[in-house]
Amino acid sequence: MANSIKKKIVGLTGGIACGKSSAIAIFEDLGWATISTDELVSKILESNLSVQKKIIEKWGKEVGSKSSGLKKARIAEIIFSNEGDKKWLEELIHPLVRNAWMHEVEQAKTEKVIVEIPLLFEKNLQELFDFTICIGCSREIQMKRLHDRGLTKAQSNARIRSQLSICNKMQQSDIVLLGENSILFLKQQICIFDASINANHRSITTNAPKKKNYRGS
Repeated sequence: MANSIKKKIVGLTGGIACGKSSAIAIFEDLGWATISTDELVSKILESNLSVQKKIIEKWGKEVGSKSSGLKKARIAEIIFSNEGDKKWLEELIHPLVRNAWMHEVEQAKTEKVIVEIPLLFEKNLQELFDFTICIGCSREIQMKRLHDRGLTKAQSNARIRSQLSICNKMQQSDIVLLGENSILFLKQQICIFDASINANHRSITTNAPKKKNYRGS
């Protein structure tokens, strides 16, 4: 059974456009089971008919239809310009997302699992993990990357303001990674962390206390 494996569960967060997706890909190459909550959100918006129905009832045909699906770009415009709308959508989707990633953690067949959660500290989820990692970069780099994604300056600032500051997240994290240089530099940092986890995992006795009931038995 998957949940018979003694696992190390790591939560990955950071600022928008700081390199979380690149970090997840590196962890996967190193043999970690990786879970992206951004991908889970996309799947829910694309496939959960009940969620789609509630969103269309809330904001009307401008965000999509039953036949064509949801317009995620338009939804993003709405929620990043109105805190009340953002809170409403989070309350609708986040419980589903949490159930989904916790199930994936239970089913993971590796000893090391990393879950990417942009709002990890905003939602006070840190106690669910053995370690938390924050990946950060300068505001200038964030803005450039968001511009390269096609966002305006106003849209970029709205997305950055919607989260805790990178400094705040770094202060709360167990590990900080720098994501503004090359992929190779990011990989070097992750490899050091991975090596420390491997060494620590080998030294843990089978009698070590379990942190949360979904971690395995």
